[in-house]
Amino acid sequence: MTNAPTFRLPRMLRSAKVLLLLPLLAGLSARAQTNELGLWTGLSADYRLSKRFALQLNSQVRFSDNLQVTRAYLGEAGLSYKLTKHWKVAGYYRYTGRLKKNKETDLYYYRPYHRFYGEASYETKLGGGLELDYRLRYQHQFRDDAEGVVATGSYLRNKVGLSYNNPTRLTPFASVDLFYRVATPEQAGGFDQLRYRAGTRIRLADAHSLDLFLQKDAGLNGSDEGSGLVLGATYKLKMGRTKKKAAR
Repeated sequence: MTNAPTFRLPRMLRSAKVLLLLPLLAGLSARAQTNELGLWTGLSADYRLSKRFALQLNSQVRFSDNLQVTRAYLGEAGLSYKLTKHWKVAGYYRYTGRLKKNKETDLYYYRPYHRFYGEASYETKLGGGLELDYRLRYQHQFRDDAEGVVATGSYLRNKVGLSYNNPTRLTPFASVDLFYRVATPEQAGGFDQLRYRAGTRIRLADAHSLDLFLQKDAGLNGSDEGSGLVLGATYKLKMGRTKKKAAR
């Protein structure tokens, strides 16, 4: 009688997950006394228009203060183009309503923000079910003000992620996103934020999935861009043209 085979994650995956999760876990205790729990819930739809073009629609509501305050809500639309098997480019517009306090009336309201961003992304399989993805994004943001539309700054963002595809319905993933603020005449540039995220994607059906994740922002170089622990849940839907499997 032979022993049943055991399933073990590839050594590269185990090492990569530990390296990505350590800073996230370390940051939780370091700021636990000053930051409260947050929650980001969202819907995401990907509509494939052709072999290379796809339309993306995303919405999200963000809660803070132990889920007691609706801190922001947003909606965005974008178009992506697949250059090659590994490379893709995309452009987006995002509208955000952020909770602010009117100093004159002491009342709270949601101030409109407008963000335009473009990005290039690369993904490749490393073997053993492990997949690497990289994204370079440039974003520029404006806000509605009494004087009109006012620019609030630009960022370059570098994001590196790892995911593990396996026979189950669960796909674990982890990523690190580095924020670089572009210098302006009014403000110096530099790295001011690092975002850690780890979670799993649950495949519900062929075109339906649910991303569950934990997220932590760390401020860099004395910035106040850090945050407490954020829980996240995003329902994803894929529509439109799909590849047809060859007949057997």
